Parts: sequence; structure tokens; C-alpha cells
Amino acid sequence: MYARVIHASVVPGKADQAIATFRDEIVPIIKEKPGYLGTAIFVDREKGDAETVSLWETREAAEATGPGTDYLTKVVGMLHQYLANREYRHWEVGYFDRP
Repeated sequence: MYARVIHASVVPGKADQAIATFRDEIVPIIKEKPGYLGTAIFVDREKGDAETVSLWETREAAEATGPGTDYLTKVVGMLHQYLANREYRHWEVGYFDRP
């Protein structure tokens, strides 16, 4: 399992709109991608930071939707009015527990 972590600065007062856009517009698109397992968004409203962690079955699945792909370009475009200063990292998941 692999994770893509995107760190971004949230435009002040726009966290709820960013989350709603992700939930309502991006999740239906991302669910169609092979190997997609799920996403969590973490927000620090006081600092204006957000982390999005998406989980993928394989490194190839994560990279197929990563930086430089049409998919991520589209998603970033949908969120550009809410987020800035994005940083991307890929991780192999060493351990993950779920019920």
C-alpha cells in the first residue's frame, strides 16, 4: 500500500469550501481510478495548513495520479482558489490498521 501526502496552505476562511469541493466533486472522480483505497483530509485552521492523504494499492496506482498527470492537474485546478503552496510526497505504508 502507498500513500500520497499533499501539504498545502489554506486560504483563510476557505477550509470548509475546500473540503466540500473535495468531497462533492473530486471524490467521485478519484473513486474511478484503479487502485484507489481512500482519502483523509487533516486541517489546522489556526495555522492555515492542510494535509491530504490518499491511499493506493500499489506505487504504480499512486504515481498514475500523481504530480504531472492530467488527473492531478485537474484536481489542483478545482482547488486552486482554496489552497496554495502545495508539496507532494509518496510513502510506502509500513503499517495500517482498519476494522
